[in-house]
Amino acid sequence: MVTRTRTFAMIFSFALTLAPVLAAEASTTPPMFPTGCWTANANGQTAQICIPSLEPDGSFAGTMVFEGYTNAITGLWASGAQQLSFLRLGIPDNPLTYQAFTGFLFPADSANPTGPQMLSGSFSVYGPGGGAVQSRNLFGWVASHQ
Repeated sequence: MVTRTRTFAMIFSFALTLAPVLAAEASTTPPMFPTGCWTANANGQTAQICIPSLEPDGSFAGTMVFEGYTNAITGLWASGAQQLSFLRLGIPDNPLTYQAFTGFLFPADSANPTGPQMLSGSFSVYGPGGGAVQSRNLFGWVASHQ
């Protein structure tokens, strides 16, 4: 009986010792958001989305640069969800020109998860000044980062 108890105690101790090691190996830290400029296509319009840095809480301010004009953007990076959300402020004093973007980060090549990254998602527009028409106000977008 003492041997069974001792064996059980050894197995239990080993399991307690091994559990944190296995948990550490199983958990993966989500990749940090790659700051800098992204090459984007938003419903056929090409642009550069430039996010120079993130605040500790994930918030940021940046720009969306099109040929001939630039708009300010402001948003949030949610690392757990790997989700980027931002507002493109068309004409700052006209909210009907704003666009709300949401996209998700993923590797361009699953065999190289730390290599070039992609974002893909959708954006909503709220008035004709932002590109909305009566029959549609939700569009797709994609961006790449080297």
